[in-house]
Amino acid sequence: MKKGVTVRVNKKFLYLIVTLSIILILTHSCALLQLKEKTEIPEPSSNTMYSLLIRSFYDSDGDGIGDFRGVAQKVEYFKELGIDTIWFLPFNKAKSYHGYDVEDYYDVEPDYGTFEEFKEMLKILNENGIRVVMDLVVNHTANTHPWFKDAVENTTSSPYWNYYIMTLEDKSGHAHWHWKMNSKGQKVWYFGLFDLSMPDLNFSNLAVMEEVKKIIDFWYLVGVDGFRLDAPKHYMGWDWDDGITQSAQVARQIESYIRTKYGNDVILVGEVFDGNPSVLSQFAPLPVFNFTFMYNIRSNYEGQDNLLQNAISWVNSNTYYLASYHFPFIDNHDLDRWISVLIDQKYSGNVTNGTKQYLLTNAVLLSLKGIPTIYYGCEIGLRGWKWGTDPWDMPVREPMQWYTTQSGTGQTYWTKSVYQAKNITFGNANADGAMYDEPNDGVSVQEQETGYTILNFFRQFINLRKEYPALSKGTITIERDWKNLIAIKRTYGSQEILVLINLDPQYSNNFSVPAGYKWIWYAFFNGSNFEFGPKNELPLSQNTNWTVNPRQIYVFVKN
Repeated sequence: MKKGVTVRVNKKFLYLIVTLSIILILTHSCALLQLKEKTEIPEPSSNTMYSLLIRSFYDSDGDGIGDFRGVAQKVEYFKELGIDTIWFLPFNKAKSYHGYDVEDYYDVEPDYGTFEEFKEMLKILNENGIRVVMDLVVNHTANTHPWFKDAVENTTSSPYWNYYIMTLEDKSGHAHWHWKMNSKGQKVWYFGLFDLSMPDLNFSNLAVMEEVKKIIDFWYLVGVDGFRLDAPKHYMGWDWDDGITQSAQVARQIESYIRTKYGNDVILVGEVFDGNPSVLSQFAPLPVFNFTFMYNIRSNYEGQDNLLQNAISWVNSNTYYLASYHFPFIDNHDLDRWISVLIDQKYSGNVTNGTKQYLLTNAVLLSLKGIPTIYYGCEIGLRGWKWGTDPWDMPVREPMQWYTTQSGTGQTYWTKSVYQAKNITFGNANADGAMYDEPNDGVSVQEQETGYTILNFFRQFINLRKEYPALSKGTITIERDWKNLIAIKRTYGSQEILVLINLDPQYSNNFSVPAGYKWIWYAFFNGSNFEFGPKNELPLSQNTNWTVNPRQIYVFVKN
C-alpha cells in the first residue's frame, strides 16, 4: 500500500467478512469435535472377533470388488452370527490387493470406496454394537510410498533417508537386501525382510516412532476401536528369527503409547508369527495372537493329553491389563484354510469326518477366555489352499460365497480377472474366481441358512457366548485336559458354564457333572449322528456321572 492513500471499507462488507470467518472457525471446530466423538458402543457380549478382507466380502456397486458400503449392508449378518468385533485386513491405500504394502497411511484404498464411506461404515457398525480393529502395517511400507521414492531419489539429502534401512554401499550377497536405481544412476540398497516391494522402516530412528504415533492418533480420532499390529516380531533384526527382544521393546513402546493416551478400552493385539510361548510372552503387556494354540490344535485335531495346558498356560493374566488379553484362533489369511486341511489331507477326502472335526476344534476355540478370532468364510466352511507359486496366498483369500450358484447381488468376483490374466484354470478359477468352491457344493450362506449346517453351528455357539456371560467373560478353569475329554469351566459372578468336548473319534470318557447344573446345548457328531442344538433340561438334583461319547459336545450352566 502506498503512503498517504486512504482506504475506505464498506461496513456491510466488513461485517460479512467477519461473519463468514466466524462461521468457518465454528465449522472447523465442529468438524474436529465430530471427528473425535466416538459412537457409544454397548459392552461386548460375545467377545468374538471376525477377520475380514473387504475386497472379498460384499460388493455394493457391481464391480466385483468388496467395499465399505458392502460391509455396512451386511450388518445384520454380523449380528445374527453373534460377533461384536471386526478386524479388517488393511484398508489403507496400498500397492497390492492384500493391502500389506501401504502407499498412504492417511487415506483408504480407492477400490473400497471413499473416506466418507469408510466413516459411514464405521458409524453403522458401531451403532449396531460392533467394534472395528484396524490392521496397523508399520513394519514396512510399499516401495511406491512417497517416503521411499524420495529417499531413493535424493539419498542422504532426503528427510526420509533414515526412515528406511538404506545405504549406497554394495550389499550383494546379503540376505533380504535389495536395490533400486535412481534417476542419477545411483544404485540405492535397502533392507526389506518380506520382499523387495516392501522396504522395512527403521525403528532405530526416533522419527519413525513419531510417525507411527501420528498414524495411530489419526485413526483413533477417526473412530477405530483398536489396532492389530502387523509383524511386530520383525520391527528389528536382520532375519526371520533375529532381533526378537529388540522388536518386542519397540512393540511395547507402541502399546504403552496407546494405553497411556487412549486407555484400556482400545483393543490391541500383535501378530507375532511364532508358536514358541517364550517368544510370544516377550511382547507382554502387548497381547498377541495365540499361535501356540493354533499349532497345537492343528497338530492334535483328534485330541491329546494336556492339549490346552500346553497351548494357553503361558498366557499369564497378571501380565496384561484387560480381561481380553487372550486372542486364540485356528484360521487366518496366511494359513491353509483349516477345513480344507482336514477334509483333503487329514481325512483323505471324507467330507463328513473332516467337517465333524472342524466343528469340534472350533468349539474348543469358542470355549476359551479372551477374544477368539475367526476368519471370514470359516463360518460356512469356505475352502482354500495356499500355493507355493503365483498366485501364492490368494486362494485362501477368495470371495466369500453368498449364493448357491456363486452369483447374485453383492457377490464378489475380483479374483476371476486375476486368474484369467495369469491363465489359471484350476478348479474353474478363471470362470468364477473360486478355485476351491463350485456352484451347488453346499458351501455358501444361502445353502446353509437352515438345518445342521456349519453356519448354524457357528451362529449357535457364538450366541451362547452372548447369552451366557460366563462363557465370554468368565474366568477359566481346565477341569480335564485328556485326549478324549476336555472339560472347561467358566465362571462370571454367580454364573458357571461347563463345556465338555470329546475330540476323539473312537473312545468315550466320563465326567461327574455337579448338582445344580442344567444341560443347555449339545452337539453329537459320533457315528452317523450329525446334530446340534439347544436343550432345556431341569437342573441336576445330584452329582451325575456323564458319559461323553466320541465327537460329542455338552454345555451346562449353573446360576
